[in-house]
Amino acid sequence: MSTDVPHLIMALAERCMPNARLEWGRAMRAEHEQAVLDGRSMSFAMGCLVTAMLEMPRHRAGRFAIAMHALPLGMIVPIAVFHLGCAVSGVRLILSSHDPYSANLAAGGVAGRAASEAYLAAAPALTVLLLLLGLAHLRIAWVMLDGQWRRAGVLWMLAAGLAAAIVAIITAIDSGMRGSAIQVAALAIELVAIPVLATWQRAISTDLMEVR
Repeated sequence: MSTDVPHLIMALAERCMPNARLEWGRAMRAEHEQAVLDGRSMSFAMGCLVTAMLEMPRHRAGRFAIAMHALPLGMIVPIAVFHLGCAVSGVRLILSSHDPYSANLAAGGVAGRAASEAYLAAAPALTVLLLLLGLAHLRIAWVMLDGQWRRAGVLWMLAAGLAAAIVAIITAIDSGMRGSAIQVAALAIELVAIPVLATWQRAISTDLMEVR
């Protein structure tokens, strides 16, 4: 197992290098075989990976790889985790019939009590919608990393519909609730990023075909 890890790191380092430096990647792997015999396999592999990663912003395919991984892992997955966490909180509310936000609404007089009752009544539907929205975002991140841009677009439309339903329900309960702006901003970024990344990948593929 310990010998497999450096080889995996070397494979990752080669994937980070541009096609123009494939010969350098092969030479790097040959040197790694000697490093294995010298007992410095891991340090050599890590050095190669760091070097390859530092090269990534300098070539087109590397910049694309950084962008394609940064958006799903840096924004979409955290949003998915947030929605799934809200769904778990909704399940707890349904099971316990007690929620701090509901209690705060109820303390606001007649209008507050009415909003609290509406909030409790809408909790099951909101929980299901939040669960579906979280799962949809996880799937969007997965298909984007896999380069399935058409499927990512379809899933984005599903996520937008779910988000619109959630915002509509929440606004009907209490128009003063916050958080909708963040959801709208995230969906807007995804809407722009999916076709941009798809076009970028097609351009890179075209360049590679011309080189070959």
